[in-house]
Amino acid sequence: MTNDMVLRQVEVVRAITLQKVESITEDVADIMPKGFNNTIRWNVGHILIVQDQLASNFAGLPQQLSPEFVALFGNRTRPSEWQVEPPTLQTLSYELKKQTAYIKESLGNRLQEKAIKPFVRLGFKMETIGEILAFSLHHEGMHTGVIYAIQRAIEGSNN
Repeated sequence: MTNDMVLRQVEVVRAITLQKVESITEDVADIMPKGFNNTIRWNVGHILIVQDQLASNFAGLPQQLSPEFVALFGNRTRPSEWQVEPPTLQTLSYELKKQTAYIKESLGNRLQEKAIKPFVRLGFKMETIGEILAFSLHHEGMHTGVIYAIQRAIEGSNN
């Protein structure tokens, strides 16, 4: 897969995520339906911070998001434990757009480079920045799917 193809996928996957996020209202963003561990807002923020952490941990870029984002949306965090007001969906949407441009600009010509360290999942070792970026698209798609499922569960419980 060429650099252009990977970067195009980054754009497409993010556009799908943004279309969904921008269709959601603040009043449902923090509802956690039965059977779910987190909310729509948490999933959106989690997509952002994982992408940011992958860029910093594996490509050596400075983190773009504040430590507060990591405290709210990192692995093993949950909305029920939040001590501060989370960002609005509008802020999260803005950050998603900004991040897409940043990834394209900062990583676009580096996809063939070896990462600072390999990224390993289930025994599979991803050694280049491009491999890790491609994997992050799976992660984003998975969480976007959860956002769709939470929204359907909320709408179903309101009928």
